[in-house]
Amino acid sequence: NSIMIDDLMLVQKVVLAIAAGYLLGSLPFAHVASRLRGVDVFTTGSTLAGTANVFFNVGHRTGAVVFVGDVAKGGAAVFAAWGIGVPPALILVTGGAAVVGHWKSIFTGFRGGDGMAPLMGVSLALMPALAILGVVAGLATVFLMRHSVLRSTWGVGVCFLAMLAISQYYQIERDLVSSLVVLASLVLLRSMFTRRRRLHLAEHPVYRDTEDEHGLEDGADAEIDPDSEMGRTARDHR
Repeated sequence: NSIMIDDLMLVQKVVLAIAAGYLLGSLPFAHVASRLRGVDVFTTGSTLAGTANVFFNVGHRTGAVVFVGDVAKGGAAVFAAWGIGVPPALILVTGGAAVVGHWKSIFTGFRGGDGMAPLMGVSLALMPALAILGVVAGLATVFLMRHSVLRSTWGVGVCFLAMLAISQYYQIERDLVSSLVVLASLVLLRSMFTRRRRLHLAEHPVYRDTEDEHGLEDGADAEIDPDSEMGRTARDHR
């Protein structure tokens, strides 16, 4: 009986932690910050409620604030799981719930961002030193590939590959880092799918007027940056 009670308590803790992680991940910092600037982030730029879209289409300072908020909610999900008493082996489940909350926020009609910033927050909370090294490698990659449409995707990929390489070489938190890499892969795959969809929609006739305004020639759609100024209000709120 005591074993069954312990198992039931564990399940309750995990469910509570997942719910907390999802709600924290759902906090719509990008949406609220953009609204305060008079911009609807869901109709501007990449139409994603994320740091890059806000940074390029709403304002650099606003984007920086959103970045801090989105990273913080990923870390907060991990701390919430610790506070609830979730075993270390299941902590990452709460981090995954925060990413899902960022993808599909209950506060914005289940719309959201790509989840990269909350994922970074989860990593920093779980293993700060290793995550910082990965972030440095990722930021260097973003800078080197700053003219690429997939700069942020490459940056996150390099970040977690660097973390994986360091953990394997020095035998540090190998299982946890491997699990993080799996979660990062899901985030990257979803991000790439979303961006491809954005580029596909840019070829649709309803976007032709916008393309003409930006001087895009026929056949140039593949060069569209999903985080560039594609929204009508973006330029006025830079």
